[in-house]
Amino acid sequence: MEMVTGILGIAGFAFAATALSVLVYEYQADVLHGPYIEGRGQPHWGSTMLAPARAMFEPYVERLNWKARNAIYLAAMA
Repeated sequence: MEMVTGILGIAGFAFAATALSVLVYEYQADVLHGPYIEGRGQPHWGSTMLAPARAMFEPYVERLNWKARNAIYLAAMA
């Protein structure tokens, strides 16, 4: 019984993570609410401090986004 509960918990977590990824992707792709609205080009105070770290990790994040794209599309169709 504990193993079944664990398997259901892991499956539920995977589903929730995929659904959250779909929501974030749709929000970023939305023209009305995404980063495309005028006036949002001003950087936040924390972005200047985190710029070196972001430049270091951005290639890895881009690669992860490219690999996760198919999973997000699959979840969006479900």
